[in-house]
Amino acid sequence: MTTTLRIDDALKRDCDDVFDRLGINMTSAITVFLKQVVRTRGIPFEISCADEIAPYNRESQRAMRRRDALRALEEIRADRIARNEREWTLDEINAEISAARSERRNRLSAGANA
Repeated sequence: MTTTLRIDDALKRDCDDVFDRLGINMTSAITVFLKQVVRTRGIPFEISCADEIAPYNRESQRAMRRRDALRALEEIRADRIARNEREWTLDEINAEISAARSERRNRLSAGANA
């Protein structure tokens, strides 16, 4: 059976990026979703009205990542101040970011090779 869907271009690109990393295509992803609907006899995830901006928008994703990163840095800063430790230098912050990015790349590579 053939089904036609209308999907926002940006949403489709973002989904295709995720599905490529998972090694599946849009049809397979939708089939998995539909099988879960039948199995659970409902939507297989929670649906809510979050205060956050729609996560499928590329710009909102960047804004959320930036906001999350700034929040994490503020938490680290507050923790260091509470322990009477000096604040991080820009070089230390950049080293932490590089390490996190490297760890993320390694996880993605390991997932793609699995």
